[in-house]
Amino acid sequence: MTEQHSDRRRFDRIATDKPVVVVDGDGEHAGTVVDISLRGALLELDNGWRPALGDAVNARIAIDDSDNCCIYAEGEVAHLEGNRIGLHCLIMDLESASNLRRLVELNLADAELLERNLAELINA
Repeated sequence: MTEQHSDRRRFDRIATDKPVVVVDGDGEHAGTVVDISLRGALLELDNGWRPALGDAVNARIAIDDSDNCCIYAEGEVAHLEGNRIGLHCLIMDLESASNLRRLVELNLADAELLERNLAELINA
């Protein structure tokens, strides 16, 4: 990750290995979430698919082994690095936002840090 990307971040990122499916006009592309925040995610894709910067994509991130707890997000490709893509989240339904908030809350283990992240999200 370049220094430029890390300098622009306002949200704490949570390392994870949750499965993800990214959907675009070409089909579905499976992979793994490397890290996630309230505003985006770094995804590692399995099939060598290489989108263009700014491409619109949808992502489905499985939170547990059932399909009952997922995060659905509409976003755009913010950066590319090898087989990894940075997803900037633009739209998320309420249930997905609640699931993401809970995931971040459980992994930050610091209520004050979570509140600061949420305040940044609201003011963004």
